Amino acid sequence: MRDIKAFFALPPRLWEQFRVTALALAVLICVGYAVGLARPEAIEPLLALFVASAGDLIAQEPSGAVLMWAIFANNLTAMFSAMLAGLVPFLRLPALELGMNALLLGGLAAYYRQNGLGLASFLAGTLPHGITELSALALACASGLYLCRAVSGRLLKREGAPSVRRTFGECVRAYVRWILPLALVSAAIETYVTPLIFERFL
Repeated sequence: MRDIKAFFALPPRLWEQFRVTALALAVLICVGYAVGLARPEAIEPLLALFVASAGDLIAQEPSGAVLMWAIFANNLTAMFSAMLAGLVPFLRLPALELGMNALLLGGLAAYYRQNGLGLASFLAGTLPHGITELSALALACASGLYLCRAVSGRLLKREGAPSVRRTFGECVRAYVRWILPLALVSAAIETYVTPLIFERFL
């Protein structure tokens, strides 16, 4: 039992970064929702980007297992990119990925409410797979920010700055042990469970 717990344990600094990142994600979703209600035009570019991305997937007409693996591959790529963005020093690019996704999600909730679909429908269409998917996204962005801090610290020659190689290894392990399985579960739920729940609210 201890071996399993140790296997999945995150390094303390990465765990702390994940907690901060998850909180920021929740706050930014609320901000996106408020902005979407107050100024719908401000959130339209993100919604258009989401529709275009979803349209590309739908155009391939996948279904069943094919759709699940397409969603899985798409999410894994996005999350791996968010983590790797941390190799760019000082800019904290993973925060941009986190912010865009959070504002989009909040804006989408506002869109549902403004168009008479209701928040219940929004939650039914996002919450089943969103719990695991957003957890994976928050960890991916946290890993990127954690990596960015290490790279920046080394370049600035800060005392006690962690090794970039060690930090990158910790991020990769978090990706394999946590993000990958969470993304797989999310894709399966989104393909087979979410549609069944969502159709009850239409």
